[in-house]
Amino acid sequence: MTNNRQNVSHSHAHTLRRSERRASAVDAFIDLTLEDGNAPSPDEVAKRAGVSIASMYRYFETLDELRNDAIARITERFPELVFIPEIGTGDRKQRVIAFTKTRLELHEKLHPLQLLNRKNLQGNPNNAKQLDSARLMLCDQIRVHFDHELRTLSPTDREDIVASISVLTSVESWEQFRRTLNRTVEQTRKAWSSAIERLLPVIRQERSG
Repeated sequence: MTNNRQNVSHSHAHTLRRSERRASAVDAFIDLTLEDGNAPSPDEVAKRAGVSIASMYRYFETLDELRNDAIARITERFPELVFIPEIGTGDRKQRVIAFTKTRLELHEKLHPLQLLNRKNLQGNPNNAKQLDSARLMLCDQIRVHFDHELRTLSPTDREDIVASISVLTSVESWEQFRRTLNRTVEQTRKAWSSAIERLLPVIRQERSG
């Protein structure tokens, strides 16, 4: 009985160490990507994580698996960038400001990972599914955050506006504003806020106010 317990304990400790080392490798991939803007090599990840290259290939069957784990870990590592603080609270202007501020901070910090994920979509249904899931989560935030205005619309009109705001504030939009058009963060924020104000319906209380 004692030996069995010791074996179970040893096995659990080994599994825990493996899990921790795998997580360290994922975090190393994230940190290196954000620092350099490009996907690091397995050797670079192993060195940063403090694991052997042989262990890297035991933990991850392919580079896609490592990249997918890194994207999935974004919510855990950076919740303050992914989730809107005090979602749905405040008046219309306050909510628009909070929303654009959060989205811009998300893209300013994490765009290397976001854009890398988009580059690896071709021929990889798992990447596409993961990206769709992330986009749908952000759409759900839009529905909650601007429910005060959206609830006044028909389901079709409501979803059209949600989709438009989602595309407007996506990392692809961020890339065009910040890189292609060379707009500053503040200029981008103002453009996004102005567009959202125009997209959202004005309800009676706001008109009279």
